[in-house]
Amino acid sequence: MEKTLNRIHPVSDPEATYFLQVSWEKDLGTGFGITLSDGQCAWTGTVSEAEISREADDMEMNREKYVEELKKALIAGEESAGKYNFAISRDEENMECHFSYERNLKDGSFRLGSLKLQKVSSPAEVIKELISYCLDCLGRLQAKNEHLQKENERLFCNWSDVEKR
Repeated sequence: MEKTLNRIHPVSDPEATYFLQVSWEKDLGTGFGITLSDGQCAWTGTVSEAEISREADDMEMNREKYVEELKKALIAGEESAGKYNFAISRDEENMECHFSYERNLKDGSFRLGSLKLQKVSSPAEVIKELISYCLDCLGRLQAKNEHLQKENERLFCNWSDVEKR
């Protein structure tokens, strides 16, 4: 299963910080899961392949193009900042959270999708998983950086040897 984790600031409350994790199997177009947390509470929900197709049809958009927009909105992270908006409205009574995502345009925006997320009974466990995911990513990045540094040293030595000739 693939996952991404991004920090978002909803237009409904720009001062607030939420953590959005999106998880999917083969491709985002086959459906995906969403976990949303504000650091104290957490909510989860899923979007099925059929719902993705229905949203694309409702917008009269090519399905592949719609899935590309979803990728940019939900998993691209900082590089898409400002191009997409998120809105979050919490319903404490029903223990739900309404989450929507939209694409910004020059003269407005259009909604890409929305879903009701269910409140998680043990948010500490979810937050622990989010932190573990971040630490795993950090470990992989550090290992990759170490490998690249060694490769860079090797190439520099080879280049120095060539210059000496």
